[in-house]
Amino acid sequence: MDDTVAREVMRRFGQAFFARDAAALAESITPDAQWRFAIGDDGPDGRVRVGVEGFLRGIAENDQAFERLRFEDVQIRAIGEDTLLMTYRADGRHRGGAPFSVRGVELVTVRDGRVSVKDVYWKQAARATAPR
Repeated sequence: MDDTVAREVMRRFGQAFFARDAAALAESITPDAQWRFAIGDDGPDGRVRVGVEGFLRGIAENDQAFERLRFEDVQIRAIGEDTLLMTYRADGRHRGGAPFSVRGVELVTVRDGRVSVKDVYWKQAARATAPR
């Protein structure tokens, strides 16, 4: 896979994902695709959602958790035959919480031109004063 193919995979996925389109998601992810959230109780992988229904559930959970969530400075690079790296800045606000801006990285495994694993990592904002 090269950068052009990686960007096209994520373009198709992103259109389906943000439209919450089950049929388009089914065309852009594998039936066993995993979305591994940056946080959650399914250790050690965070919260894990599987397949189209799992991705739609994850989208609904994000809608419940965030008043606002936007992605900026998105960069996508192929890093092998079946893996791409996506970096971005996530700006948002938890429901009833303060605004945040964090850097994110996603390792995405691609199989047959479709997302098979979307593994999300976010830098965490410190709640206490960090050592200097």
